[in-house]
Amino acid sequence: MPDFLKKFDFDKFPKRIEYFDNDPLCLNNEFVFFHNKSKFRRELTRLQNLIKSFTNSPLKVAGIRDGLLKEELTEKYLIILFTTPEIVQNINQIIDDRSDIEFNPGCFLLESTSKYLLLLTREMEGLIPGIDMLESILNQVLEDYKIQKRFDEFIMIRPFKIIDCTQ
Repeated sequence: MPDFLKKFDFDKFPKRIEYFDNDPLCLNNEFVFFHNKSKFRRELTRLQNLIKSFTNSPLKVAGIRDGLLKEELTEKYLIILFTTPEIVQNINQIIDDRSDIEFNPGCFLLESTSKYLLLLTREMEGLIPGIDMLESILNQVLEDYKIQKRFDEFIMIRPFKIIDCTQ
């Protein structure tokens, strides 16, 4: 397995976390924080600023085009997908593959694969804690990257799946 952060530390350990030994998510300057609701756009600024503080390169935030995401998914979920413009084209399949997950109030899914990092919830009560956890993970990954001083390599995030609730 490549040399990258293997486990994350949390102030409050999530309800469920799984780590996978698949290929990591390799970040590059094509990555964008895609979202489906403008009401939480400003919450993503802190993630942009965090990455910019380590890389001196701001990443973009963009809304998911209405024609791209099925209306029923837009109505049902709050979505943040950190990926490339190419991968976001598969947003409906990505979300449909997780449609069996029960989201109680305040619950969220945070998942990393080799192609994207996904935060999925049904309401703001789950979104804000999900962004907090995402910020913590990104900060740990970026700190580890800085300590290793392998600046000619990609920033890598180990695949994982977290389900957590505020209650």
